[in-house]
Amino acid sequence: MSTRTAPLLPRTEAVPPTLLPRNPIGQAGRDGDELDMQSPKKPTGEPGNGSADTAHIIPMATLEPQRWANGRGWTREIHRELAADSPETATWRLSLADIEDTGPFSPFPGMERHLLSAAPVPLQLSIDGAVHDLRYTQIVTFDGTAEVATTAVHGRARALNLMVRSGIRGSLGLLGGDAQLSVSAAFATALVVLDGIVTLGGRRLERFDTILPGAEETPLTLQDATVARVRVETSAADAAPAPA
Repeated sequence: MSTRTAPLLPRTEAVPPTLLPRNPIGQAGRDGDELDMQSPKKPTGEPGNGSADTAHIIPMATLEPQRWANGRGWTREIHRELAADSPETATWRLSLADIEDTGPFSPFPGMERHLLSAAPVPLQLSIDGAVHDLRYTQIVTFDGTAEVATTAVHGRARALNLMVRSGIRGSLGLLGGDAQLSVSAAFATALVVLDGIVTLGGRRLERFDTILPGAEETPLTLQDATVARVRVETSAADAAPAPA
């Protein structure tokens, strides 16, 4: 388990995109902090981890909020990638949670979890008895079987959640400031806008819009912005470091 503030990682170059929205929807978990990791088979043609040639945008406005069963918050599923060996199970899943009150998280055996504090509201978590006071953009990583609870929240906190199956490498990091970037699936599995002005191929994105980069490089511009960089390595090819 670890708590960290990720370094800001800019990058350069460019090429044009084709942009398509999608709207994944799930069901609330038993005590509500997350959706389950089971899913019907993903329709043919939906992108994920570089399976498409061009970048896709998932607008925040298209994500349907699901109320937690315990009434303490909401979850919006952004994307899930299904396992080749088990099409009913996700290898990784990205979601955005609104946390309104204290309470326990659901356990997810066989998963590793990465949580980024995504709102300028203090968020306190207890993870296996250790207290973590998370500031905006701080990241904590823990096992899916850990005993986790929100122990203090001031206002409505928000958390970006990445869950990956054990044996698959996943990470959350940050891009920030002013930058002209060129992004593809080799650079990031997903990119989530946290704040500032962000444009992809000339299209301005809203807060919490998500980019699923494709095989082709696409121009991304940051102006006084912060973007969460999601990396999931599901194959040996994915394990190669992203170009500098």
